[in-house]
Amino acid sequence: MVRVGPILFLILLSACSAGDTNPPDGASSDAPEARGLHVEKVAAGAPGEGPAKPRVVVAPSAEALSRELGAEIKGSGGGTYLVVYRGERPTGGYSVAVAGASIEGDRITVRLSLQDPAPDAMVTQSLTYPYEISVLRGVRPEGKSFSFVDGSGEKLGWPVRRVGG
Repeated sequence: MVRVGPILFLILLSACSAGDTNPPDGASSDAPEARGLHVEKVAAGAPGEGPAKPRVVVAPSAEALSRELGAEIKGSGGGTYLVVYRGERPTGGYSVAVAGASIEGDRITVRLSLQDPAPDAMVTQSLTYPYEISVLRGVRPEGKSFSFVDGSGEKLGWPVRRVGG
């Protein structure tokens, strides 16, 4: 014999979860949804010279970024090219990486991974300047605003310089 209680409970539960899917008052259902962007690392390192403060350079191509940096950046197709500088660090063991990116309307949000050396780590005892060059596939920088956040979503406020267009 089938018990009616569990079946009735499941029916009630499914009815409760089928709530109103309309947006709340004042919200537009036409708002663009955020979508992830494909990020490819082109180069990274922590050389003995670089900018003293964190900053970002955005370019529409590898060629434009190469002209800005005075170094050959290998192009690997279309997209938005970024170089992210972490600024001067007191020792080795620091790094910066583009962990992900998303676009919502005309705003691109880039999530950075900022790593510090462990307190007891043996590190190079010289100034370093961590950087990463990446390309965001499937998006052009023209008409877009950029925001950079750390792994916890906190806005970094680093200056962004646009080059090549």
